[in-house]
Amino acid sequence: MDVYIKSFNRPYLLHRTIASIYHFLQHFDARIVVLDDGTPQKYLDKIVNLFPEVEVVKSPYYNQKSAAISSNIVPEKVIPANFWRDEVLKGSEHFILLEDDMWFTTPVNYKEFTKNVYDSKTDMIKFRWLKNSLLISENTVAENNYFNLVQPTVFTKNAFLFDAIFRTNFLKLGSITRRLVSFDNELLKYYQLYSVAGAVFSKRYYKVCWQQNQSAIDELNQIAQLLNGGILFNVGHTKQEILKATYKTTATLMSKENLGETVDIFLVNRILNEAWYHEKMYDIDAFSSDLPSAWIENNLADEALIVNWQNWYRVFKKSYTAIGCEI
Repeated sequence: MDVYIKSFNRPYLLHRTIASIYHFLQHFDARIVVLDDGTPQKYLDKIVNLFPEVEVVKSPYYNQKSAAISSNIVPEKVIPANFWRDEVLKGSEHFILLEDDMWFTTPVNYKEFTKNVYDSKTDMIKFRWLKNSLLISENTVAENNYFNLVQPTVFTKNAFLFDAIFRTNFLKLGSITRRLVSFDNELLKYYQLYSVAGAVFSKRYYKVCWQQNQSAIDELNQIAQLLNGGILFNVGHTKQEILKATYKTTATLMSKENLGETVDIFLVNRILNEAWYHEKMYDIDAFSSDLPSAWIENNLADEALIVNWQNWYRVFKKSYTAIGCEI
């Protein structure tokens, strides 16, 4: 079962992602493929030197984005969704998809885990839910040593109604629903069916979720596509969360424009990339801990930039804790 990592200009995090795979996935003998969308070559060279077995595949936008980043220019905002889709569909029938800010925290016998995935004909197994019980279902229909398969209970399984209520407010159905139920909680329950990454996926699930020519990540549209697919997908979650992620940085500010605070994230990542490249690293193997704030602040150095980053992180974190997640 292959492991794919979506990567964009954060090698200081990608290093930890890959290290955690080798540390926690026992008897691991699968491919690790980095799907990179613009990380400058010198950083990728260091990653490959650290992990020679890892494959790096570059998106069609790689050259223009890496050139822009290397010239301290913010690259064009374009999502390589077709590239991700095409690459994962070339590999194993089931696969793990991670992002470069995620890392494993718990030992897993990979051979046994993989066998359970194939034996149970699983389509999506979520690895993390930020201790938010709304994001996983307790309606277990099957289980093994590693994960529970569940039957989520959602407000409607009709794709048209879901789209009208939760995405477009067609005929003001969303506004009406808000008066009748806890709208946000009902929406969060659909994530029992869906994950953008940090999970096992089957090819058939991913094909339905990520249809061709998607120029943006529209999670609600992807949920609607799942409901409209006419397939009863087998979904679930691991017995416990086995993956962490950091929210102290981000690859870009796309979809984060309305937080009320902003930061020059490309400058932040450029500084942290260079610190990592020149061996001024945090403890990569401290997998139980988040990316240290002290490491970020010591490398940013400039007081105004530090305050700017602290304010941005505070509101970004709050956007998750406000819906019941623990960061």
